[in-house]
Amino acid sequence: MIDGALVVDGHLDTPLRMVDEGLDLGERHADGHADLPRMADGGLDAAFLAAWIDPAYAAGGALARCESLLGSIVEAARRHAGRAGLATDAAQVRALAAEGRVALLAGVENGQALEGRIENLERLAALGARYLTLTWMNSNEWADAAGGERLHGGLSDAGRELVDAMPRAGILVDLSHASVETFWQVLERVDRPVVVSHSATEALGPHPRNVSDDQLRGLAANGGLVGINFFSRYLAPGADEDPPWTAIVDHLERAVEVAGIDHVGLGSDFDGMPAPARGMDDVQDLPKLAAELERRGYGPDERARILGGNWLRVLG
Repeated sequence: MIDGALVVDGHLDTPLRMVDEGLDLGERHADGHADLPRMADGGLDAAFLAAWIDPAYAAGGALARCESLLGSIVEAARRHAGRAGLATDAAQVRALAAEGRVALLAGVENGQALEGRIENLERLAALGARYLTLTWMNSNEWADAAGGERLHGGLSDAGRELVDAMPRAGILVDLSHASVETFWQVLERVDRPVVVSHSATEALGPHPRNVSDDQLRGLAANGGLVGINFFSRYLAPGADEDPPWTAIVDHLERAVEVAGIDHVGLGSDFDGMPAPARGMDDVQDLPKLAAELERRGYGPDERARILGGNWLRVLG
């Protein structure tokens, strides 16, 4: 916790290191951005650990790769049960936090993990996955990606079926990486909140991965949220790609101004990007955000919503 507020990060890519490098989440590491000791030092109560699927797995093995990554999260929770636990809903996050344990949540990044079969959603849900990012940088069989090839003009027919099936599996639709057409077609189709787990605001960072003011208003009308990304290139693309960590708060504020206080959270992208904003070196620096929000006039309840309360609301 930070100043009594539960803190939730909507996107860390740490499972890649856990599987590919043998990283033990329970040990303190000098490199990377996250591990359980540093999470404790930074007041991080819960984190969505993402199972990212490289587009190269489109040729085969995507589901097995995803299950391996999700399995690493389950195993980390088992091995370090005194300090962490697997969570799949907001009540479990709160219960773990009350015990002083970090809640490990799971997300899947890139719908190619399903290998074209909607029924595989149930396999991912059984391993704890609670959101699915429809695309990555590449368009796929389900939907078009931001900056990717325009294959479907948004969702494919199969993608529409997938979006309809996700609530039944208990999996949130994540629209980070989605094209603008995909974004709006999903919002027209769903009757539950969606998330944009790790993006920034286009108004302050004009980049295809970021969301426009219109999209922020759409998220607010939907009841969803955007998790602000900490990647320097998204926060300040172009001339200044080495912004200070306060740029994260600039984007948080912009999203609050447009979407409202209930629709903004954290989505750092730690361990999934090369260069976070200067001075936001890893999860230990999260208290800086709370202090800066307070300095800018945000009260305890407002800070609590941004730092984690909004993620808990959407997770339900």
